[in-house]
Amino acid sequence: MTTEVALLRTRADQYLDEAPRADSEAISVGALTLFVSRTPWAYYARPDRSGRAVRPRDLVRLRRACKNWRQPLQLEWICDLHPSLEAVVRKFGLIISEHPLLVMTQEMLEVQRRSVRTVVLDPEDLGLLKARAVAHVAFDQTVGTQAGVVQREARFAQLDADEIRHVFARARSGRTVTGIAVQEGSGAVAVGSYNRVGDTAEIVGVGTLPAYRRRGFGSAVVQLLCENAFANGIQLVLLTAEDEQVAQIYQRLGFRRIGTYMGAEEQGPKVDRGGRS
Repeated sequence: MTTEVALLRTRADQYLDEAPRADSEAISVGALTLFVSRTPWAYYARPDRSGRAVRPRDLVRLRRACKNWRQPLQLEWICDLHPSLEAVVRKFGLIISEHPLLVMTQEMLEVQRRSVRTVVLDPEDLGLLKARAVAHVAFDQTVGTQAGVVQREARFAQLDADEIRHVFARARSGRTVTGIAVQEGSGAVAVGSYNRVGDTAEIVGVGTLPAYRRRGFGSAVVQLLCENAFANGIQLVLLTAEDEQVAQIYQRLGFRRIGTYMGAEEQGPKVDRGGRS
């Protein structure tokens, strides 16, 4: 492992520890930190900043804390920085998922001609709500492969007040920037965002309506977000891909893999950084 990769992993880990703190209460649970969410969606636990090894007793305490705070038991970590944690988690009986962890700097960006229309949404744009509706459909594993505009509009009508307030609050603060891909006659068909902490950002929530997949909408949104992030002072962009195939798509844009991000929970993997809200 090169010094450069080690530094990038450290920067990524620092970001991933800092990112939830503005919208959660950080609870110390042994060698773990549990982020108790103040948003419409749950956060997770991860190894704390002490560098101590996570022991089985820490997971027992975590389960108790999650029950107490009415949070799902979800754990995330960079495998390369905590290589012994996987065995502990598996022995505890949690189900693990693995995801390529990628980064990009401005010099690495491979600008490609976009054949679809992409737009960065203004913090006051009501299109932010349509974008949320696209994400809801895109990440719903119960919808069919032809789900599209009709399902998007149904989800749009179902957005609750707490989610609406949070979406606009994040956008107005500048902590979340959202972009969409637009199909003529259909409106927003793909969405993605980046969450900013200092000069580092993570691309999240990248999703396309099932009926519009495999047309380059998602990668066009990611390229748009990278360009916007670098134009606004971001020095490092992170992205966690769903799997190796998706990672290859992002690598064509210039992303570089620096490790593996792991997630674990009791009822099945839900880590979704390539598309996490």
